[in-house]
Amino acid sequence: MTSINDQVADLLRAGRSIAHITTTLHVSYARVRTVRDQLGIPRNKPGSKPESVEETFRRRTITTDDGHLLWPTTDYHIKTVEGAAISAGRYAFGQKYGRRPVGKVQAGCGVPRCVHPDHVEDQPMRQQYAAIFGSAA
Repeated sequence: MTSINDQVADLLRAGRSIAHITTTLHVSYARVRTVRDQLGIPRNKPGSKPESVEETFRRRTITTDDGHLLWPTTDYHIKTVEGAAISAGRYAFGQKYGRRPVGKVQAGCGVPRCVHPDHVEDQPMRQQYAAIFGSAA
């Protein structure tokens, strides 16, 4: 028969939280914390696991039937794993053109909230287009 401390240790090694262990085994928080500290197991951090900007972009965008890639909210910021933020449009632009955009990034297709890499334009691209086709284009 395994001791209660061994059971606590097994659940800690499996990545279970202290709250889960105290509820499951009916032991005190202090006991679980003591076993965790004795084993040198770091604390579980609450919240979701960090994901890359690419993963966040892929998870949050919505593909339309007519070939657009929509950002679901008016808040375009994607938080990076390092704690910074980048807009979805700027990220898409960098993926397509391999450089940082200059000025504001907008959807050249005219569809609101579209962040498809093939559809985003930066300020120099819009100025060049206007110079060729006129400002009414």
